[in-house]
Amino acid sequence: MFLDDRSVSLLNELIRTPQIKNKELEGKYKLSRRQISYSLEKINQWLKTKNLTPITKSRNGNFIIDKKIFEHFSVPHPTGNQLEEYIPTEKERALLIILYLLGKREEVSLFHIIDLFNVSKNTGISDIKEASDHIKNYSLSISYSRADGYKIIGDEFQIRKLLIIVVKSVLNLFNGHQYFEKILQLDISPMTKKVNSIETSLNIHLTDESYESLPYILELIFTRIEQGHLLNADFHIGLRELADTEEYLVTELLLKEDMDLPKSERIWLTLQLLTSNVRSSDILTDERLNELKIAILDMLELFEKKSCIFIHDKKDILNKLMVHMKPAYYRIKYHLTLKEHSSFKLIEEYMELHEMVSASIVPLEKLIGEKFPKDELAFITMFLAGQLIKQGEDLHKKKRAVVICTNGLTVSKIMQQTLKEIFPEFYFAESLSLRQFQMYQQDYEIVFSTIPIQSSQPVYLINPLMTLHEKEWLRKQVIATIDKKSYENIKMTQLIETIKQNAIVTDETALITSLSSLFQENQKREVKDGHIHSYGLRQFLPSDFIQYKDNVENWKEAIKIACEPLVKHNIIRAAYVTTLIEENDHQHIYSFLGKSMAIPHAATEKGVLADAFAMLILKNPVEFANGQKISVVTPLAIFNPNRHLKALFQLADLAEDDVKMSKLLDLKEAADAWLIINGS
Repeated sequence: MFLDDRSVSLLNELIRTPQIKNKELEGKYKLSRRQISYSLEKINQWLKTKNLTPITKSRNGNFIIDKKIFEHFSVPHPTGNQLEEYIPTEKERALLIILYLLGKREEVSLFHIIDLFNVSKNTGISDIKEASDHIKNYSLSISYSRADGYKIIGDEFQIRKLLIIVVKSVLNLFNGHQYFEKILQLDISPMTKKVNSIETSLNIHLTDESYESLPYILELIFTRIEQGHLLNADFHIGLRELADTEEYLVTELLLKEDMDLPKSERIWLTLQLLTSNVRSSDILTDERLNELKIAILDMLELFEKKSCIFIHDKKDILNKLMVHMKPAYYRIKYHLTLKEHSSFKLIEEYMELHEMVSASIVPLEKLIGEKFPKDELAFITMFLAGQLIKQGEDLHKKKRAVVICTNGLTVSKIMQQTLKEIFPEFYFAESLSLRQFQMYQQDYEIVFSTIPIQSSQPVYLINPLMTLHEKEWLRKQVIATIDKKSYENIKMTQLIETIKQNAIVTDETALITSLSSLFQENQKREVKDGHIHSYGLRQFLPSDFIQYKDNVENWKEAIKIACEPLVKHNIIRAAYVTTLIEENDHQHIYSFLGKSMAIPHAATEKGVLADAFAMLILKNPVEFANGQKISVVTPLAIFNPNRHLKALFQLADLAEDDVKMSKLLDLKEAADAWLIINGS
C-alpha cells in the first residue's frame, strides 16, 4: 500500500508532536477536518499493513499513538524498502529531477525520468517543467539535446549554490537519503570517513544536520569536477582569506590520490567546511578570528548600552556566539545563506529584544560588509533570550534530564534554556547530538528529544523552538506522568505575577514563602509560563516615584534626589546611588535618551533589590559631565533583566516626543505627569 504525501506529512507531524490538536493540524496544513480524518484513515490502514496499532483519539481530543509506531520510524529497516511505500509529490519529483541532473554520470532522457519515478510521459514532461521553473530563482535553466539529454545550464557558482540547497532538501524528504542511492547509486561511506577525519583534525563536532549533508554535498561536488564543470577562477570568493585557514589545509584529506585540483575548487571545498554548523569547537584559541571576536564583544557591549541589561559570564556567551558566528560569517559574506529558518516566526514573542539585537548588530555588519539576514538575527535574538532567562539551580533531589537536538549549537542551547524555564525542578545534565547520545554513559531519568529515539527512560518529543501552547502542554504531560499529586495546587507564579502588576515587590522570595505557607503548598518554586515578561511604564514608574524641582545644585544632586523614592521603598541600596554618580562622571553618552533625559543605571549586583524606575523633572535643566543639559532624570533599577524592555522603549519614545516633554515641564503635580507619560 502506498502512503500519499499529505498522509506522510501528517504522520510525521503526529510522531514529532503527538500533543498537537486537530485544530492546529487544520491551521498548519491548511486542511479541513474532513481531509485530516480521511488522511488519518489512510494512515491507519497503512499502519495495519505493518502490524502496528492504529492511531486513535481520546475524549479530550488528544491523539493516542502506540510506542511501537515511534520505534518503527526511529530504527532503520534492514530491508531498506520504506521508499517504495511513498509516492513523491509533483514538487518533490521536480526536486529529485534536479538532483538527478546535478549528479548524473550519463545523459538523462525523458525515458529515464519516466522509468525512475514510474510516471506517465505527460507527467514526466510536467515534472521537468516544474524543475525548470524552480531553478529560475538561481538564473539557471534546463536544456535538452539528443547528444547530451537534459542538463542544467548556467553559471557554475549558481549551480553549486543550488546543489547545496537541493541536497539538504532531499535529505529532509521521507527517507530522503535513499534517493541518493536509488537515483545516483551514490555510496557516501568513504566520504563520511573523511568527514570524521576532518572533525578530528579540526577538533570540532559537526551538528547532526551538517554531518549528514556534508558527505553528499562533497561527493556531488567531486562528480561535477570530474565531469569538467569547474568554477571560474574569479567567482567572487576571498581567495587569500580562505587559503589562510585550517579548513583549507584539511581539504587535502578529501582529495583522491594524485588528484590535481584547481585552487578555486580547493577554496570552494574550504567554504563548505567553514559554513558547516558545529556543536563544539576550541574556537576562542584561533587568533585569526580575533576580528570576529572583537566585533561580537562590541555587539554585546552595544546591546548592553541600548537595553540597559548587564550581561554576565561574557566569556562563556562569547564562546557560544563564536561557534555559531564563524560559519554564519562565511555564509553571509559569500551570500550562501540559502533559506530562512522557521525560528523567525517565533520572534514576535521576543519583539522588544529582537529590536534591541537588530540595533546592536552594526559591529558585525561592518566586519562582514553585508546586511544581516532575518534568520541570522532571529538566532542571535533567541540565543540571548535563552541567556537572559536566568534562574538558580539546586542540583540536589532533582531528576536528571538530557536534551537531544539534531540542530546547531545555538538552537540546542535555546532548547535547553527553555526546558530549564519550564522544569525548574529538573537538572538538565547535557545537550547532546544524536551521535553523542548513542555513546552517552552517564545516568539520566528523562529524555527530551527533537527526534524519535529508543531509551530505557521516558522520552518526550518536542519541537526545537516551542510555542507557548506547546510549552504549557509539555509541562502538563510530563508532570502528570512523573508526579501528578505534587502539582495540583494553585499556580504560584500566576499569583505572583498578578501581584507584581499592581504593586512593587521588594522581596519576591519572602512573598513566595509566605503565600506557600498560606495555601499549604509543598513545593517552593513554580515554573514560569515560558516566555519573557515585559512590563510597561505603568508598572515600572508609579506616580509617587515622580518628583518636581525648580532647581538643583548640580547633576550629582539631581541623581541623589531622583533616587530617593527608590531608596525609601527598598528598591535600591544607598550604595547604588553612589555607583550611579561614579559611573556618570565621564563623557559617555549612552546613559541619555532624546535631547534632555538622563537614565543613570548600573549592574544589578551594585545594589538593586527590585524592579522600578523613578523620575525627577526639573524646571531648570542641569548640565551633566558630558555637557548635555538635562531636564528629566530617570534612574533605572533593573533586578530582572528580562522585564524592563517594553518600559525602556516607552521611555525612549517619551524622550523623543517634544510635545509630551514640553507638557511634563509645564506641569507641577506627579499625578498629572504620570497621566501624560502613560498617554491618558
